[in-house]
Amino acid sequence: MEANGDDEVLRELDEIGRQRTAHYEAGLRLTARARQATARALAAGVDPAEISERTGYQARTVEKWESRVERAQKRGLLTALLERWRSRGRGRADASAGS
Repeated sequence: MEANGDDEVLRELDEIGRQRTAHYEAGLRLTARARQATARALAAGVDPAEISERTGYQARTVEKWESRVERAQKRGLLTALLERWRSRGRGRADASAGS
């Protein structure tokens, strides 16, 4: 009888483990969606306090996401400038090599 009881308890623990994993993964997906929506909202000029109020995420969290968006935008601008600079350099090198 105890072996049967132990099996039920172990099955219940296994189920709890599966549900916990599913809950964790759903939380990760939700956080990713919230970050993306926050980035779009910030680009649209929505105040971080309003984002926090509407999503339920703490203002500090939204501010952290805002700074990440700003850094990503800066990196994007720097990348574009570097690519432009590199393409200009190549164009000149190619022109001088052909002369």
